[in-house]
Amino acid sequence: MTVAGQIIEGGTRLVRVLGRGTHSVVYFAVTEQGAPRAVKIFPPHLADFAEREYRNASGLTHPRLAPVLGRTLLGGQPTLIVAYARGEVLLRRYALRPALVHERPAFVLTLRHLLGALGHLHARGLLHRDVKPDNILVEADGSARLVDYDLSGTVQESRSAPLQIGTPAFQSPEARRGEPLAPGSDLYSVGVLLHWGLHGELPDPESPARPCADPLAELLPGLLSPELGGRSDDAAKVEETLRRLAAVEHAKN
Repeated sequence: MTVAGQIIEGGTRLVRVLGRGTHSVVYFAVTEQGAPRAVKIFPPHLADFAEREYRNASGLTHPRLAPVLGRTLLGGQPTLIVAYARGEVLLRRYALRPALVHERPAFVLTLRHLLGALGHLHARGLLHRDVKPDNILVEADGSARLVDYDLSGTVQESRSAPLQIGTPAFQSPEARRGEPLAPGSDLYSVGVLLHWGLHGELPDPESPARPCADPLAELLPGLLSPELGGRSDDAAKVEETLRRLAAVEHAKN
């Protein structure tokens, strides 16, 4: 049943459905002042996911994230009011593949924004735990926001109470095994996206690394190492290396 047209607490009016995820239905909404919002409505039996997202995302301040701005109940359903992120999901935005061949500056910017968002989360002691294309909204110039924090968790709880969590194609090996996670677990997912940008397909963990002359391929071993201890764990350092390698390639051209 649609609730479009209803006004929720604070005067925010639901306009139309933006999408349906695993845990919630997302509506485009506008405040009384005309500001755009995303409103996520969770069924009552998934209230824990709404609570997790509210707890972990209500204090976010990075421009490449979409913080939770408030919460309420709508017909008994937990409801979150979230900063609106413009753009298309990553795989739809980059229809020409490999993206680093067809739209290099834009895709590099997308990766840099993603790493900036993860760096902010990790500095707060949080892991996203579900970095995937559907959770990355990209604008025409490549500007991106990392959204959806209902699977996020603290580094501490990800170590002391590990879960098999995330989306299989983008999960780190330790996430697939239900082992403790760390910032490097999120960065593995960035490595999967970088591989996709370089080759136009996802990496096969069972196959040898594909040869690639692109300077950005230098990042792959440190992002896609099967062992957490052999993987990069500092998003800011990865972003700086990405920026440097991309600048060198740009200077050559």
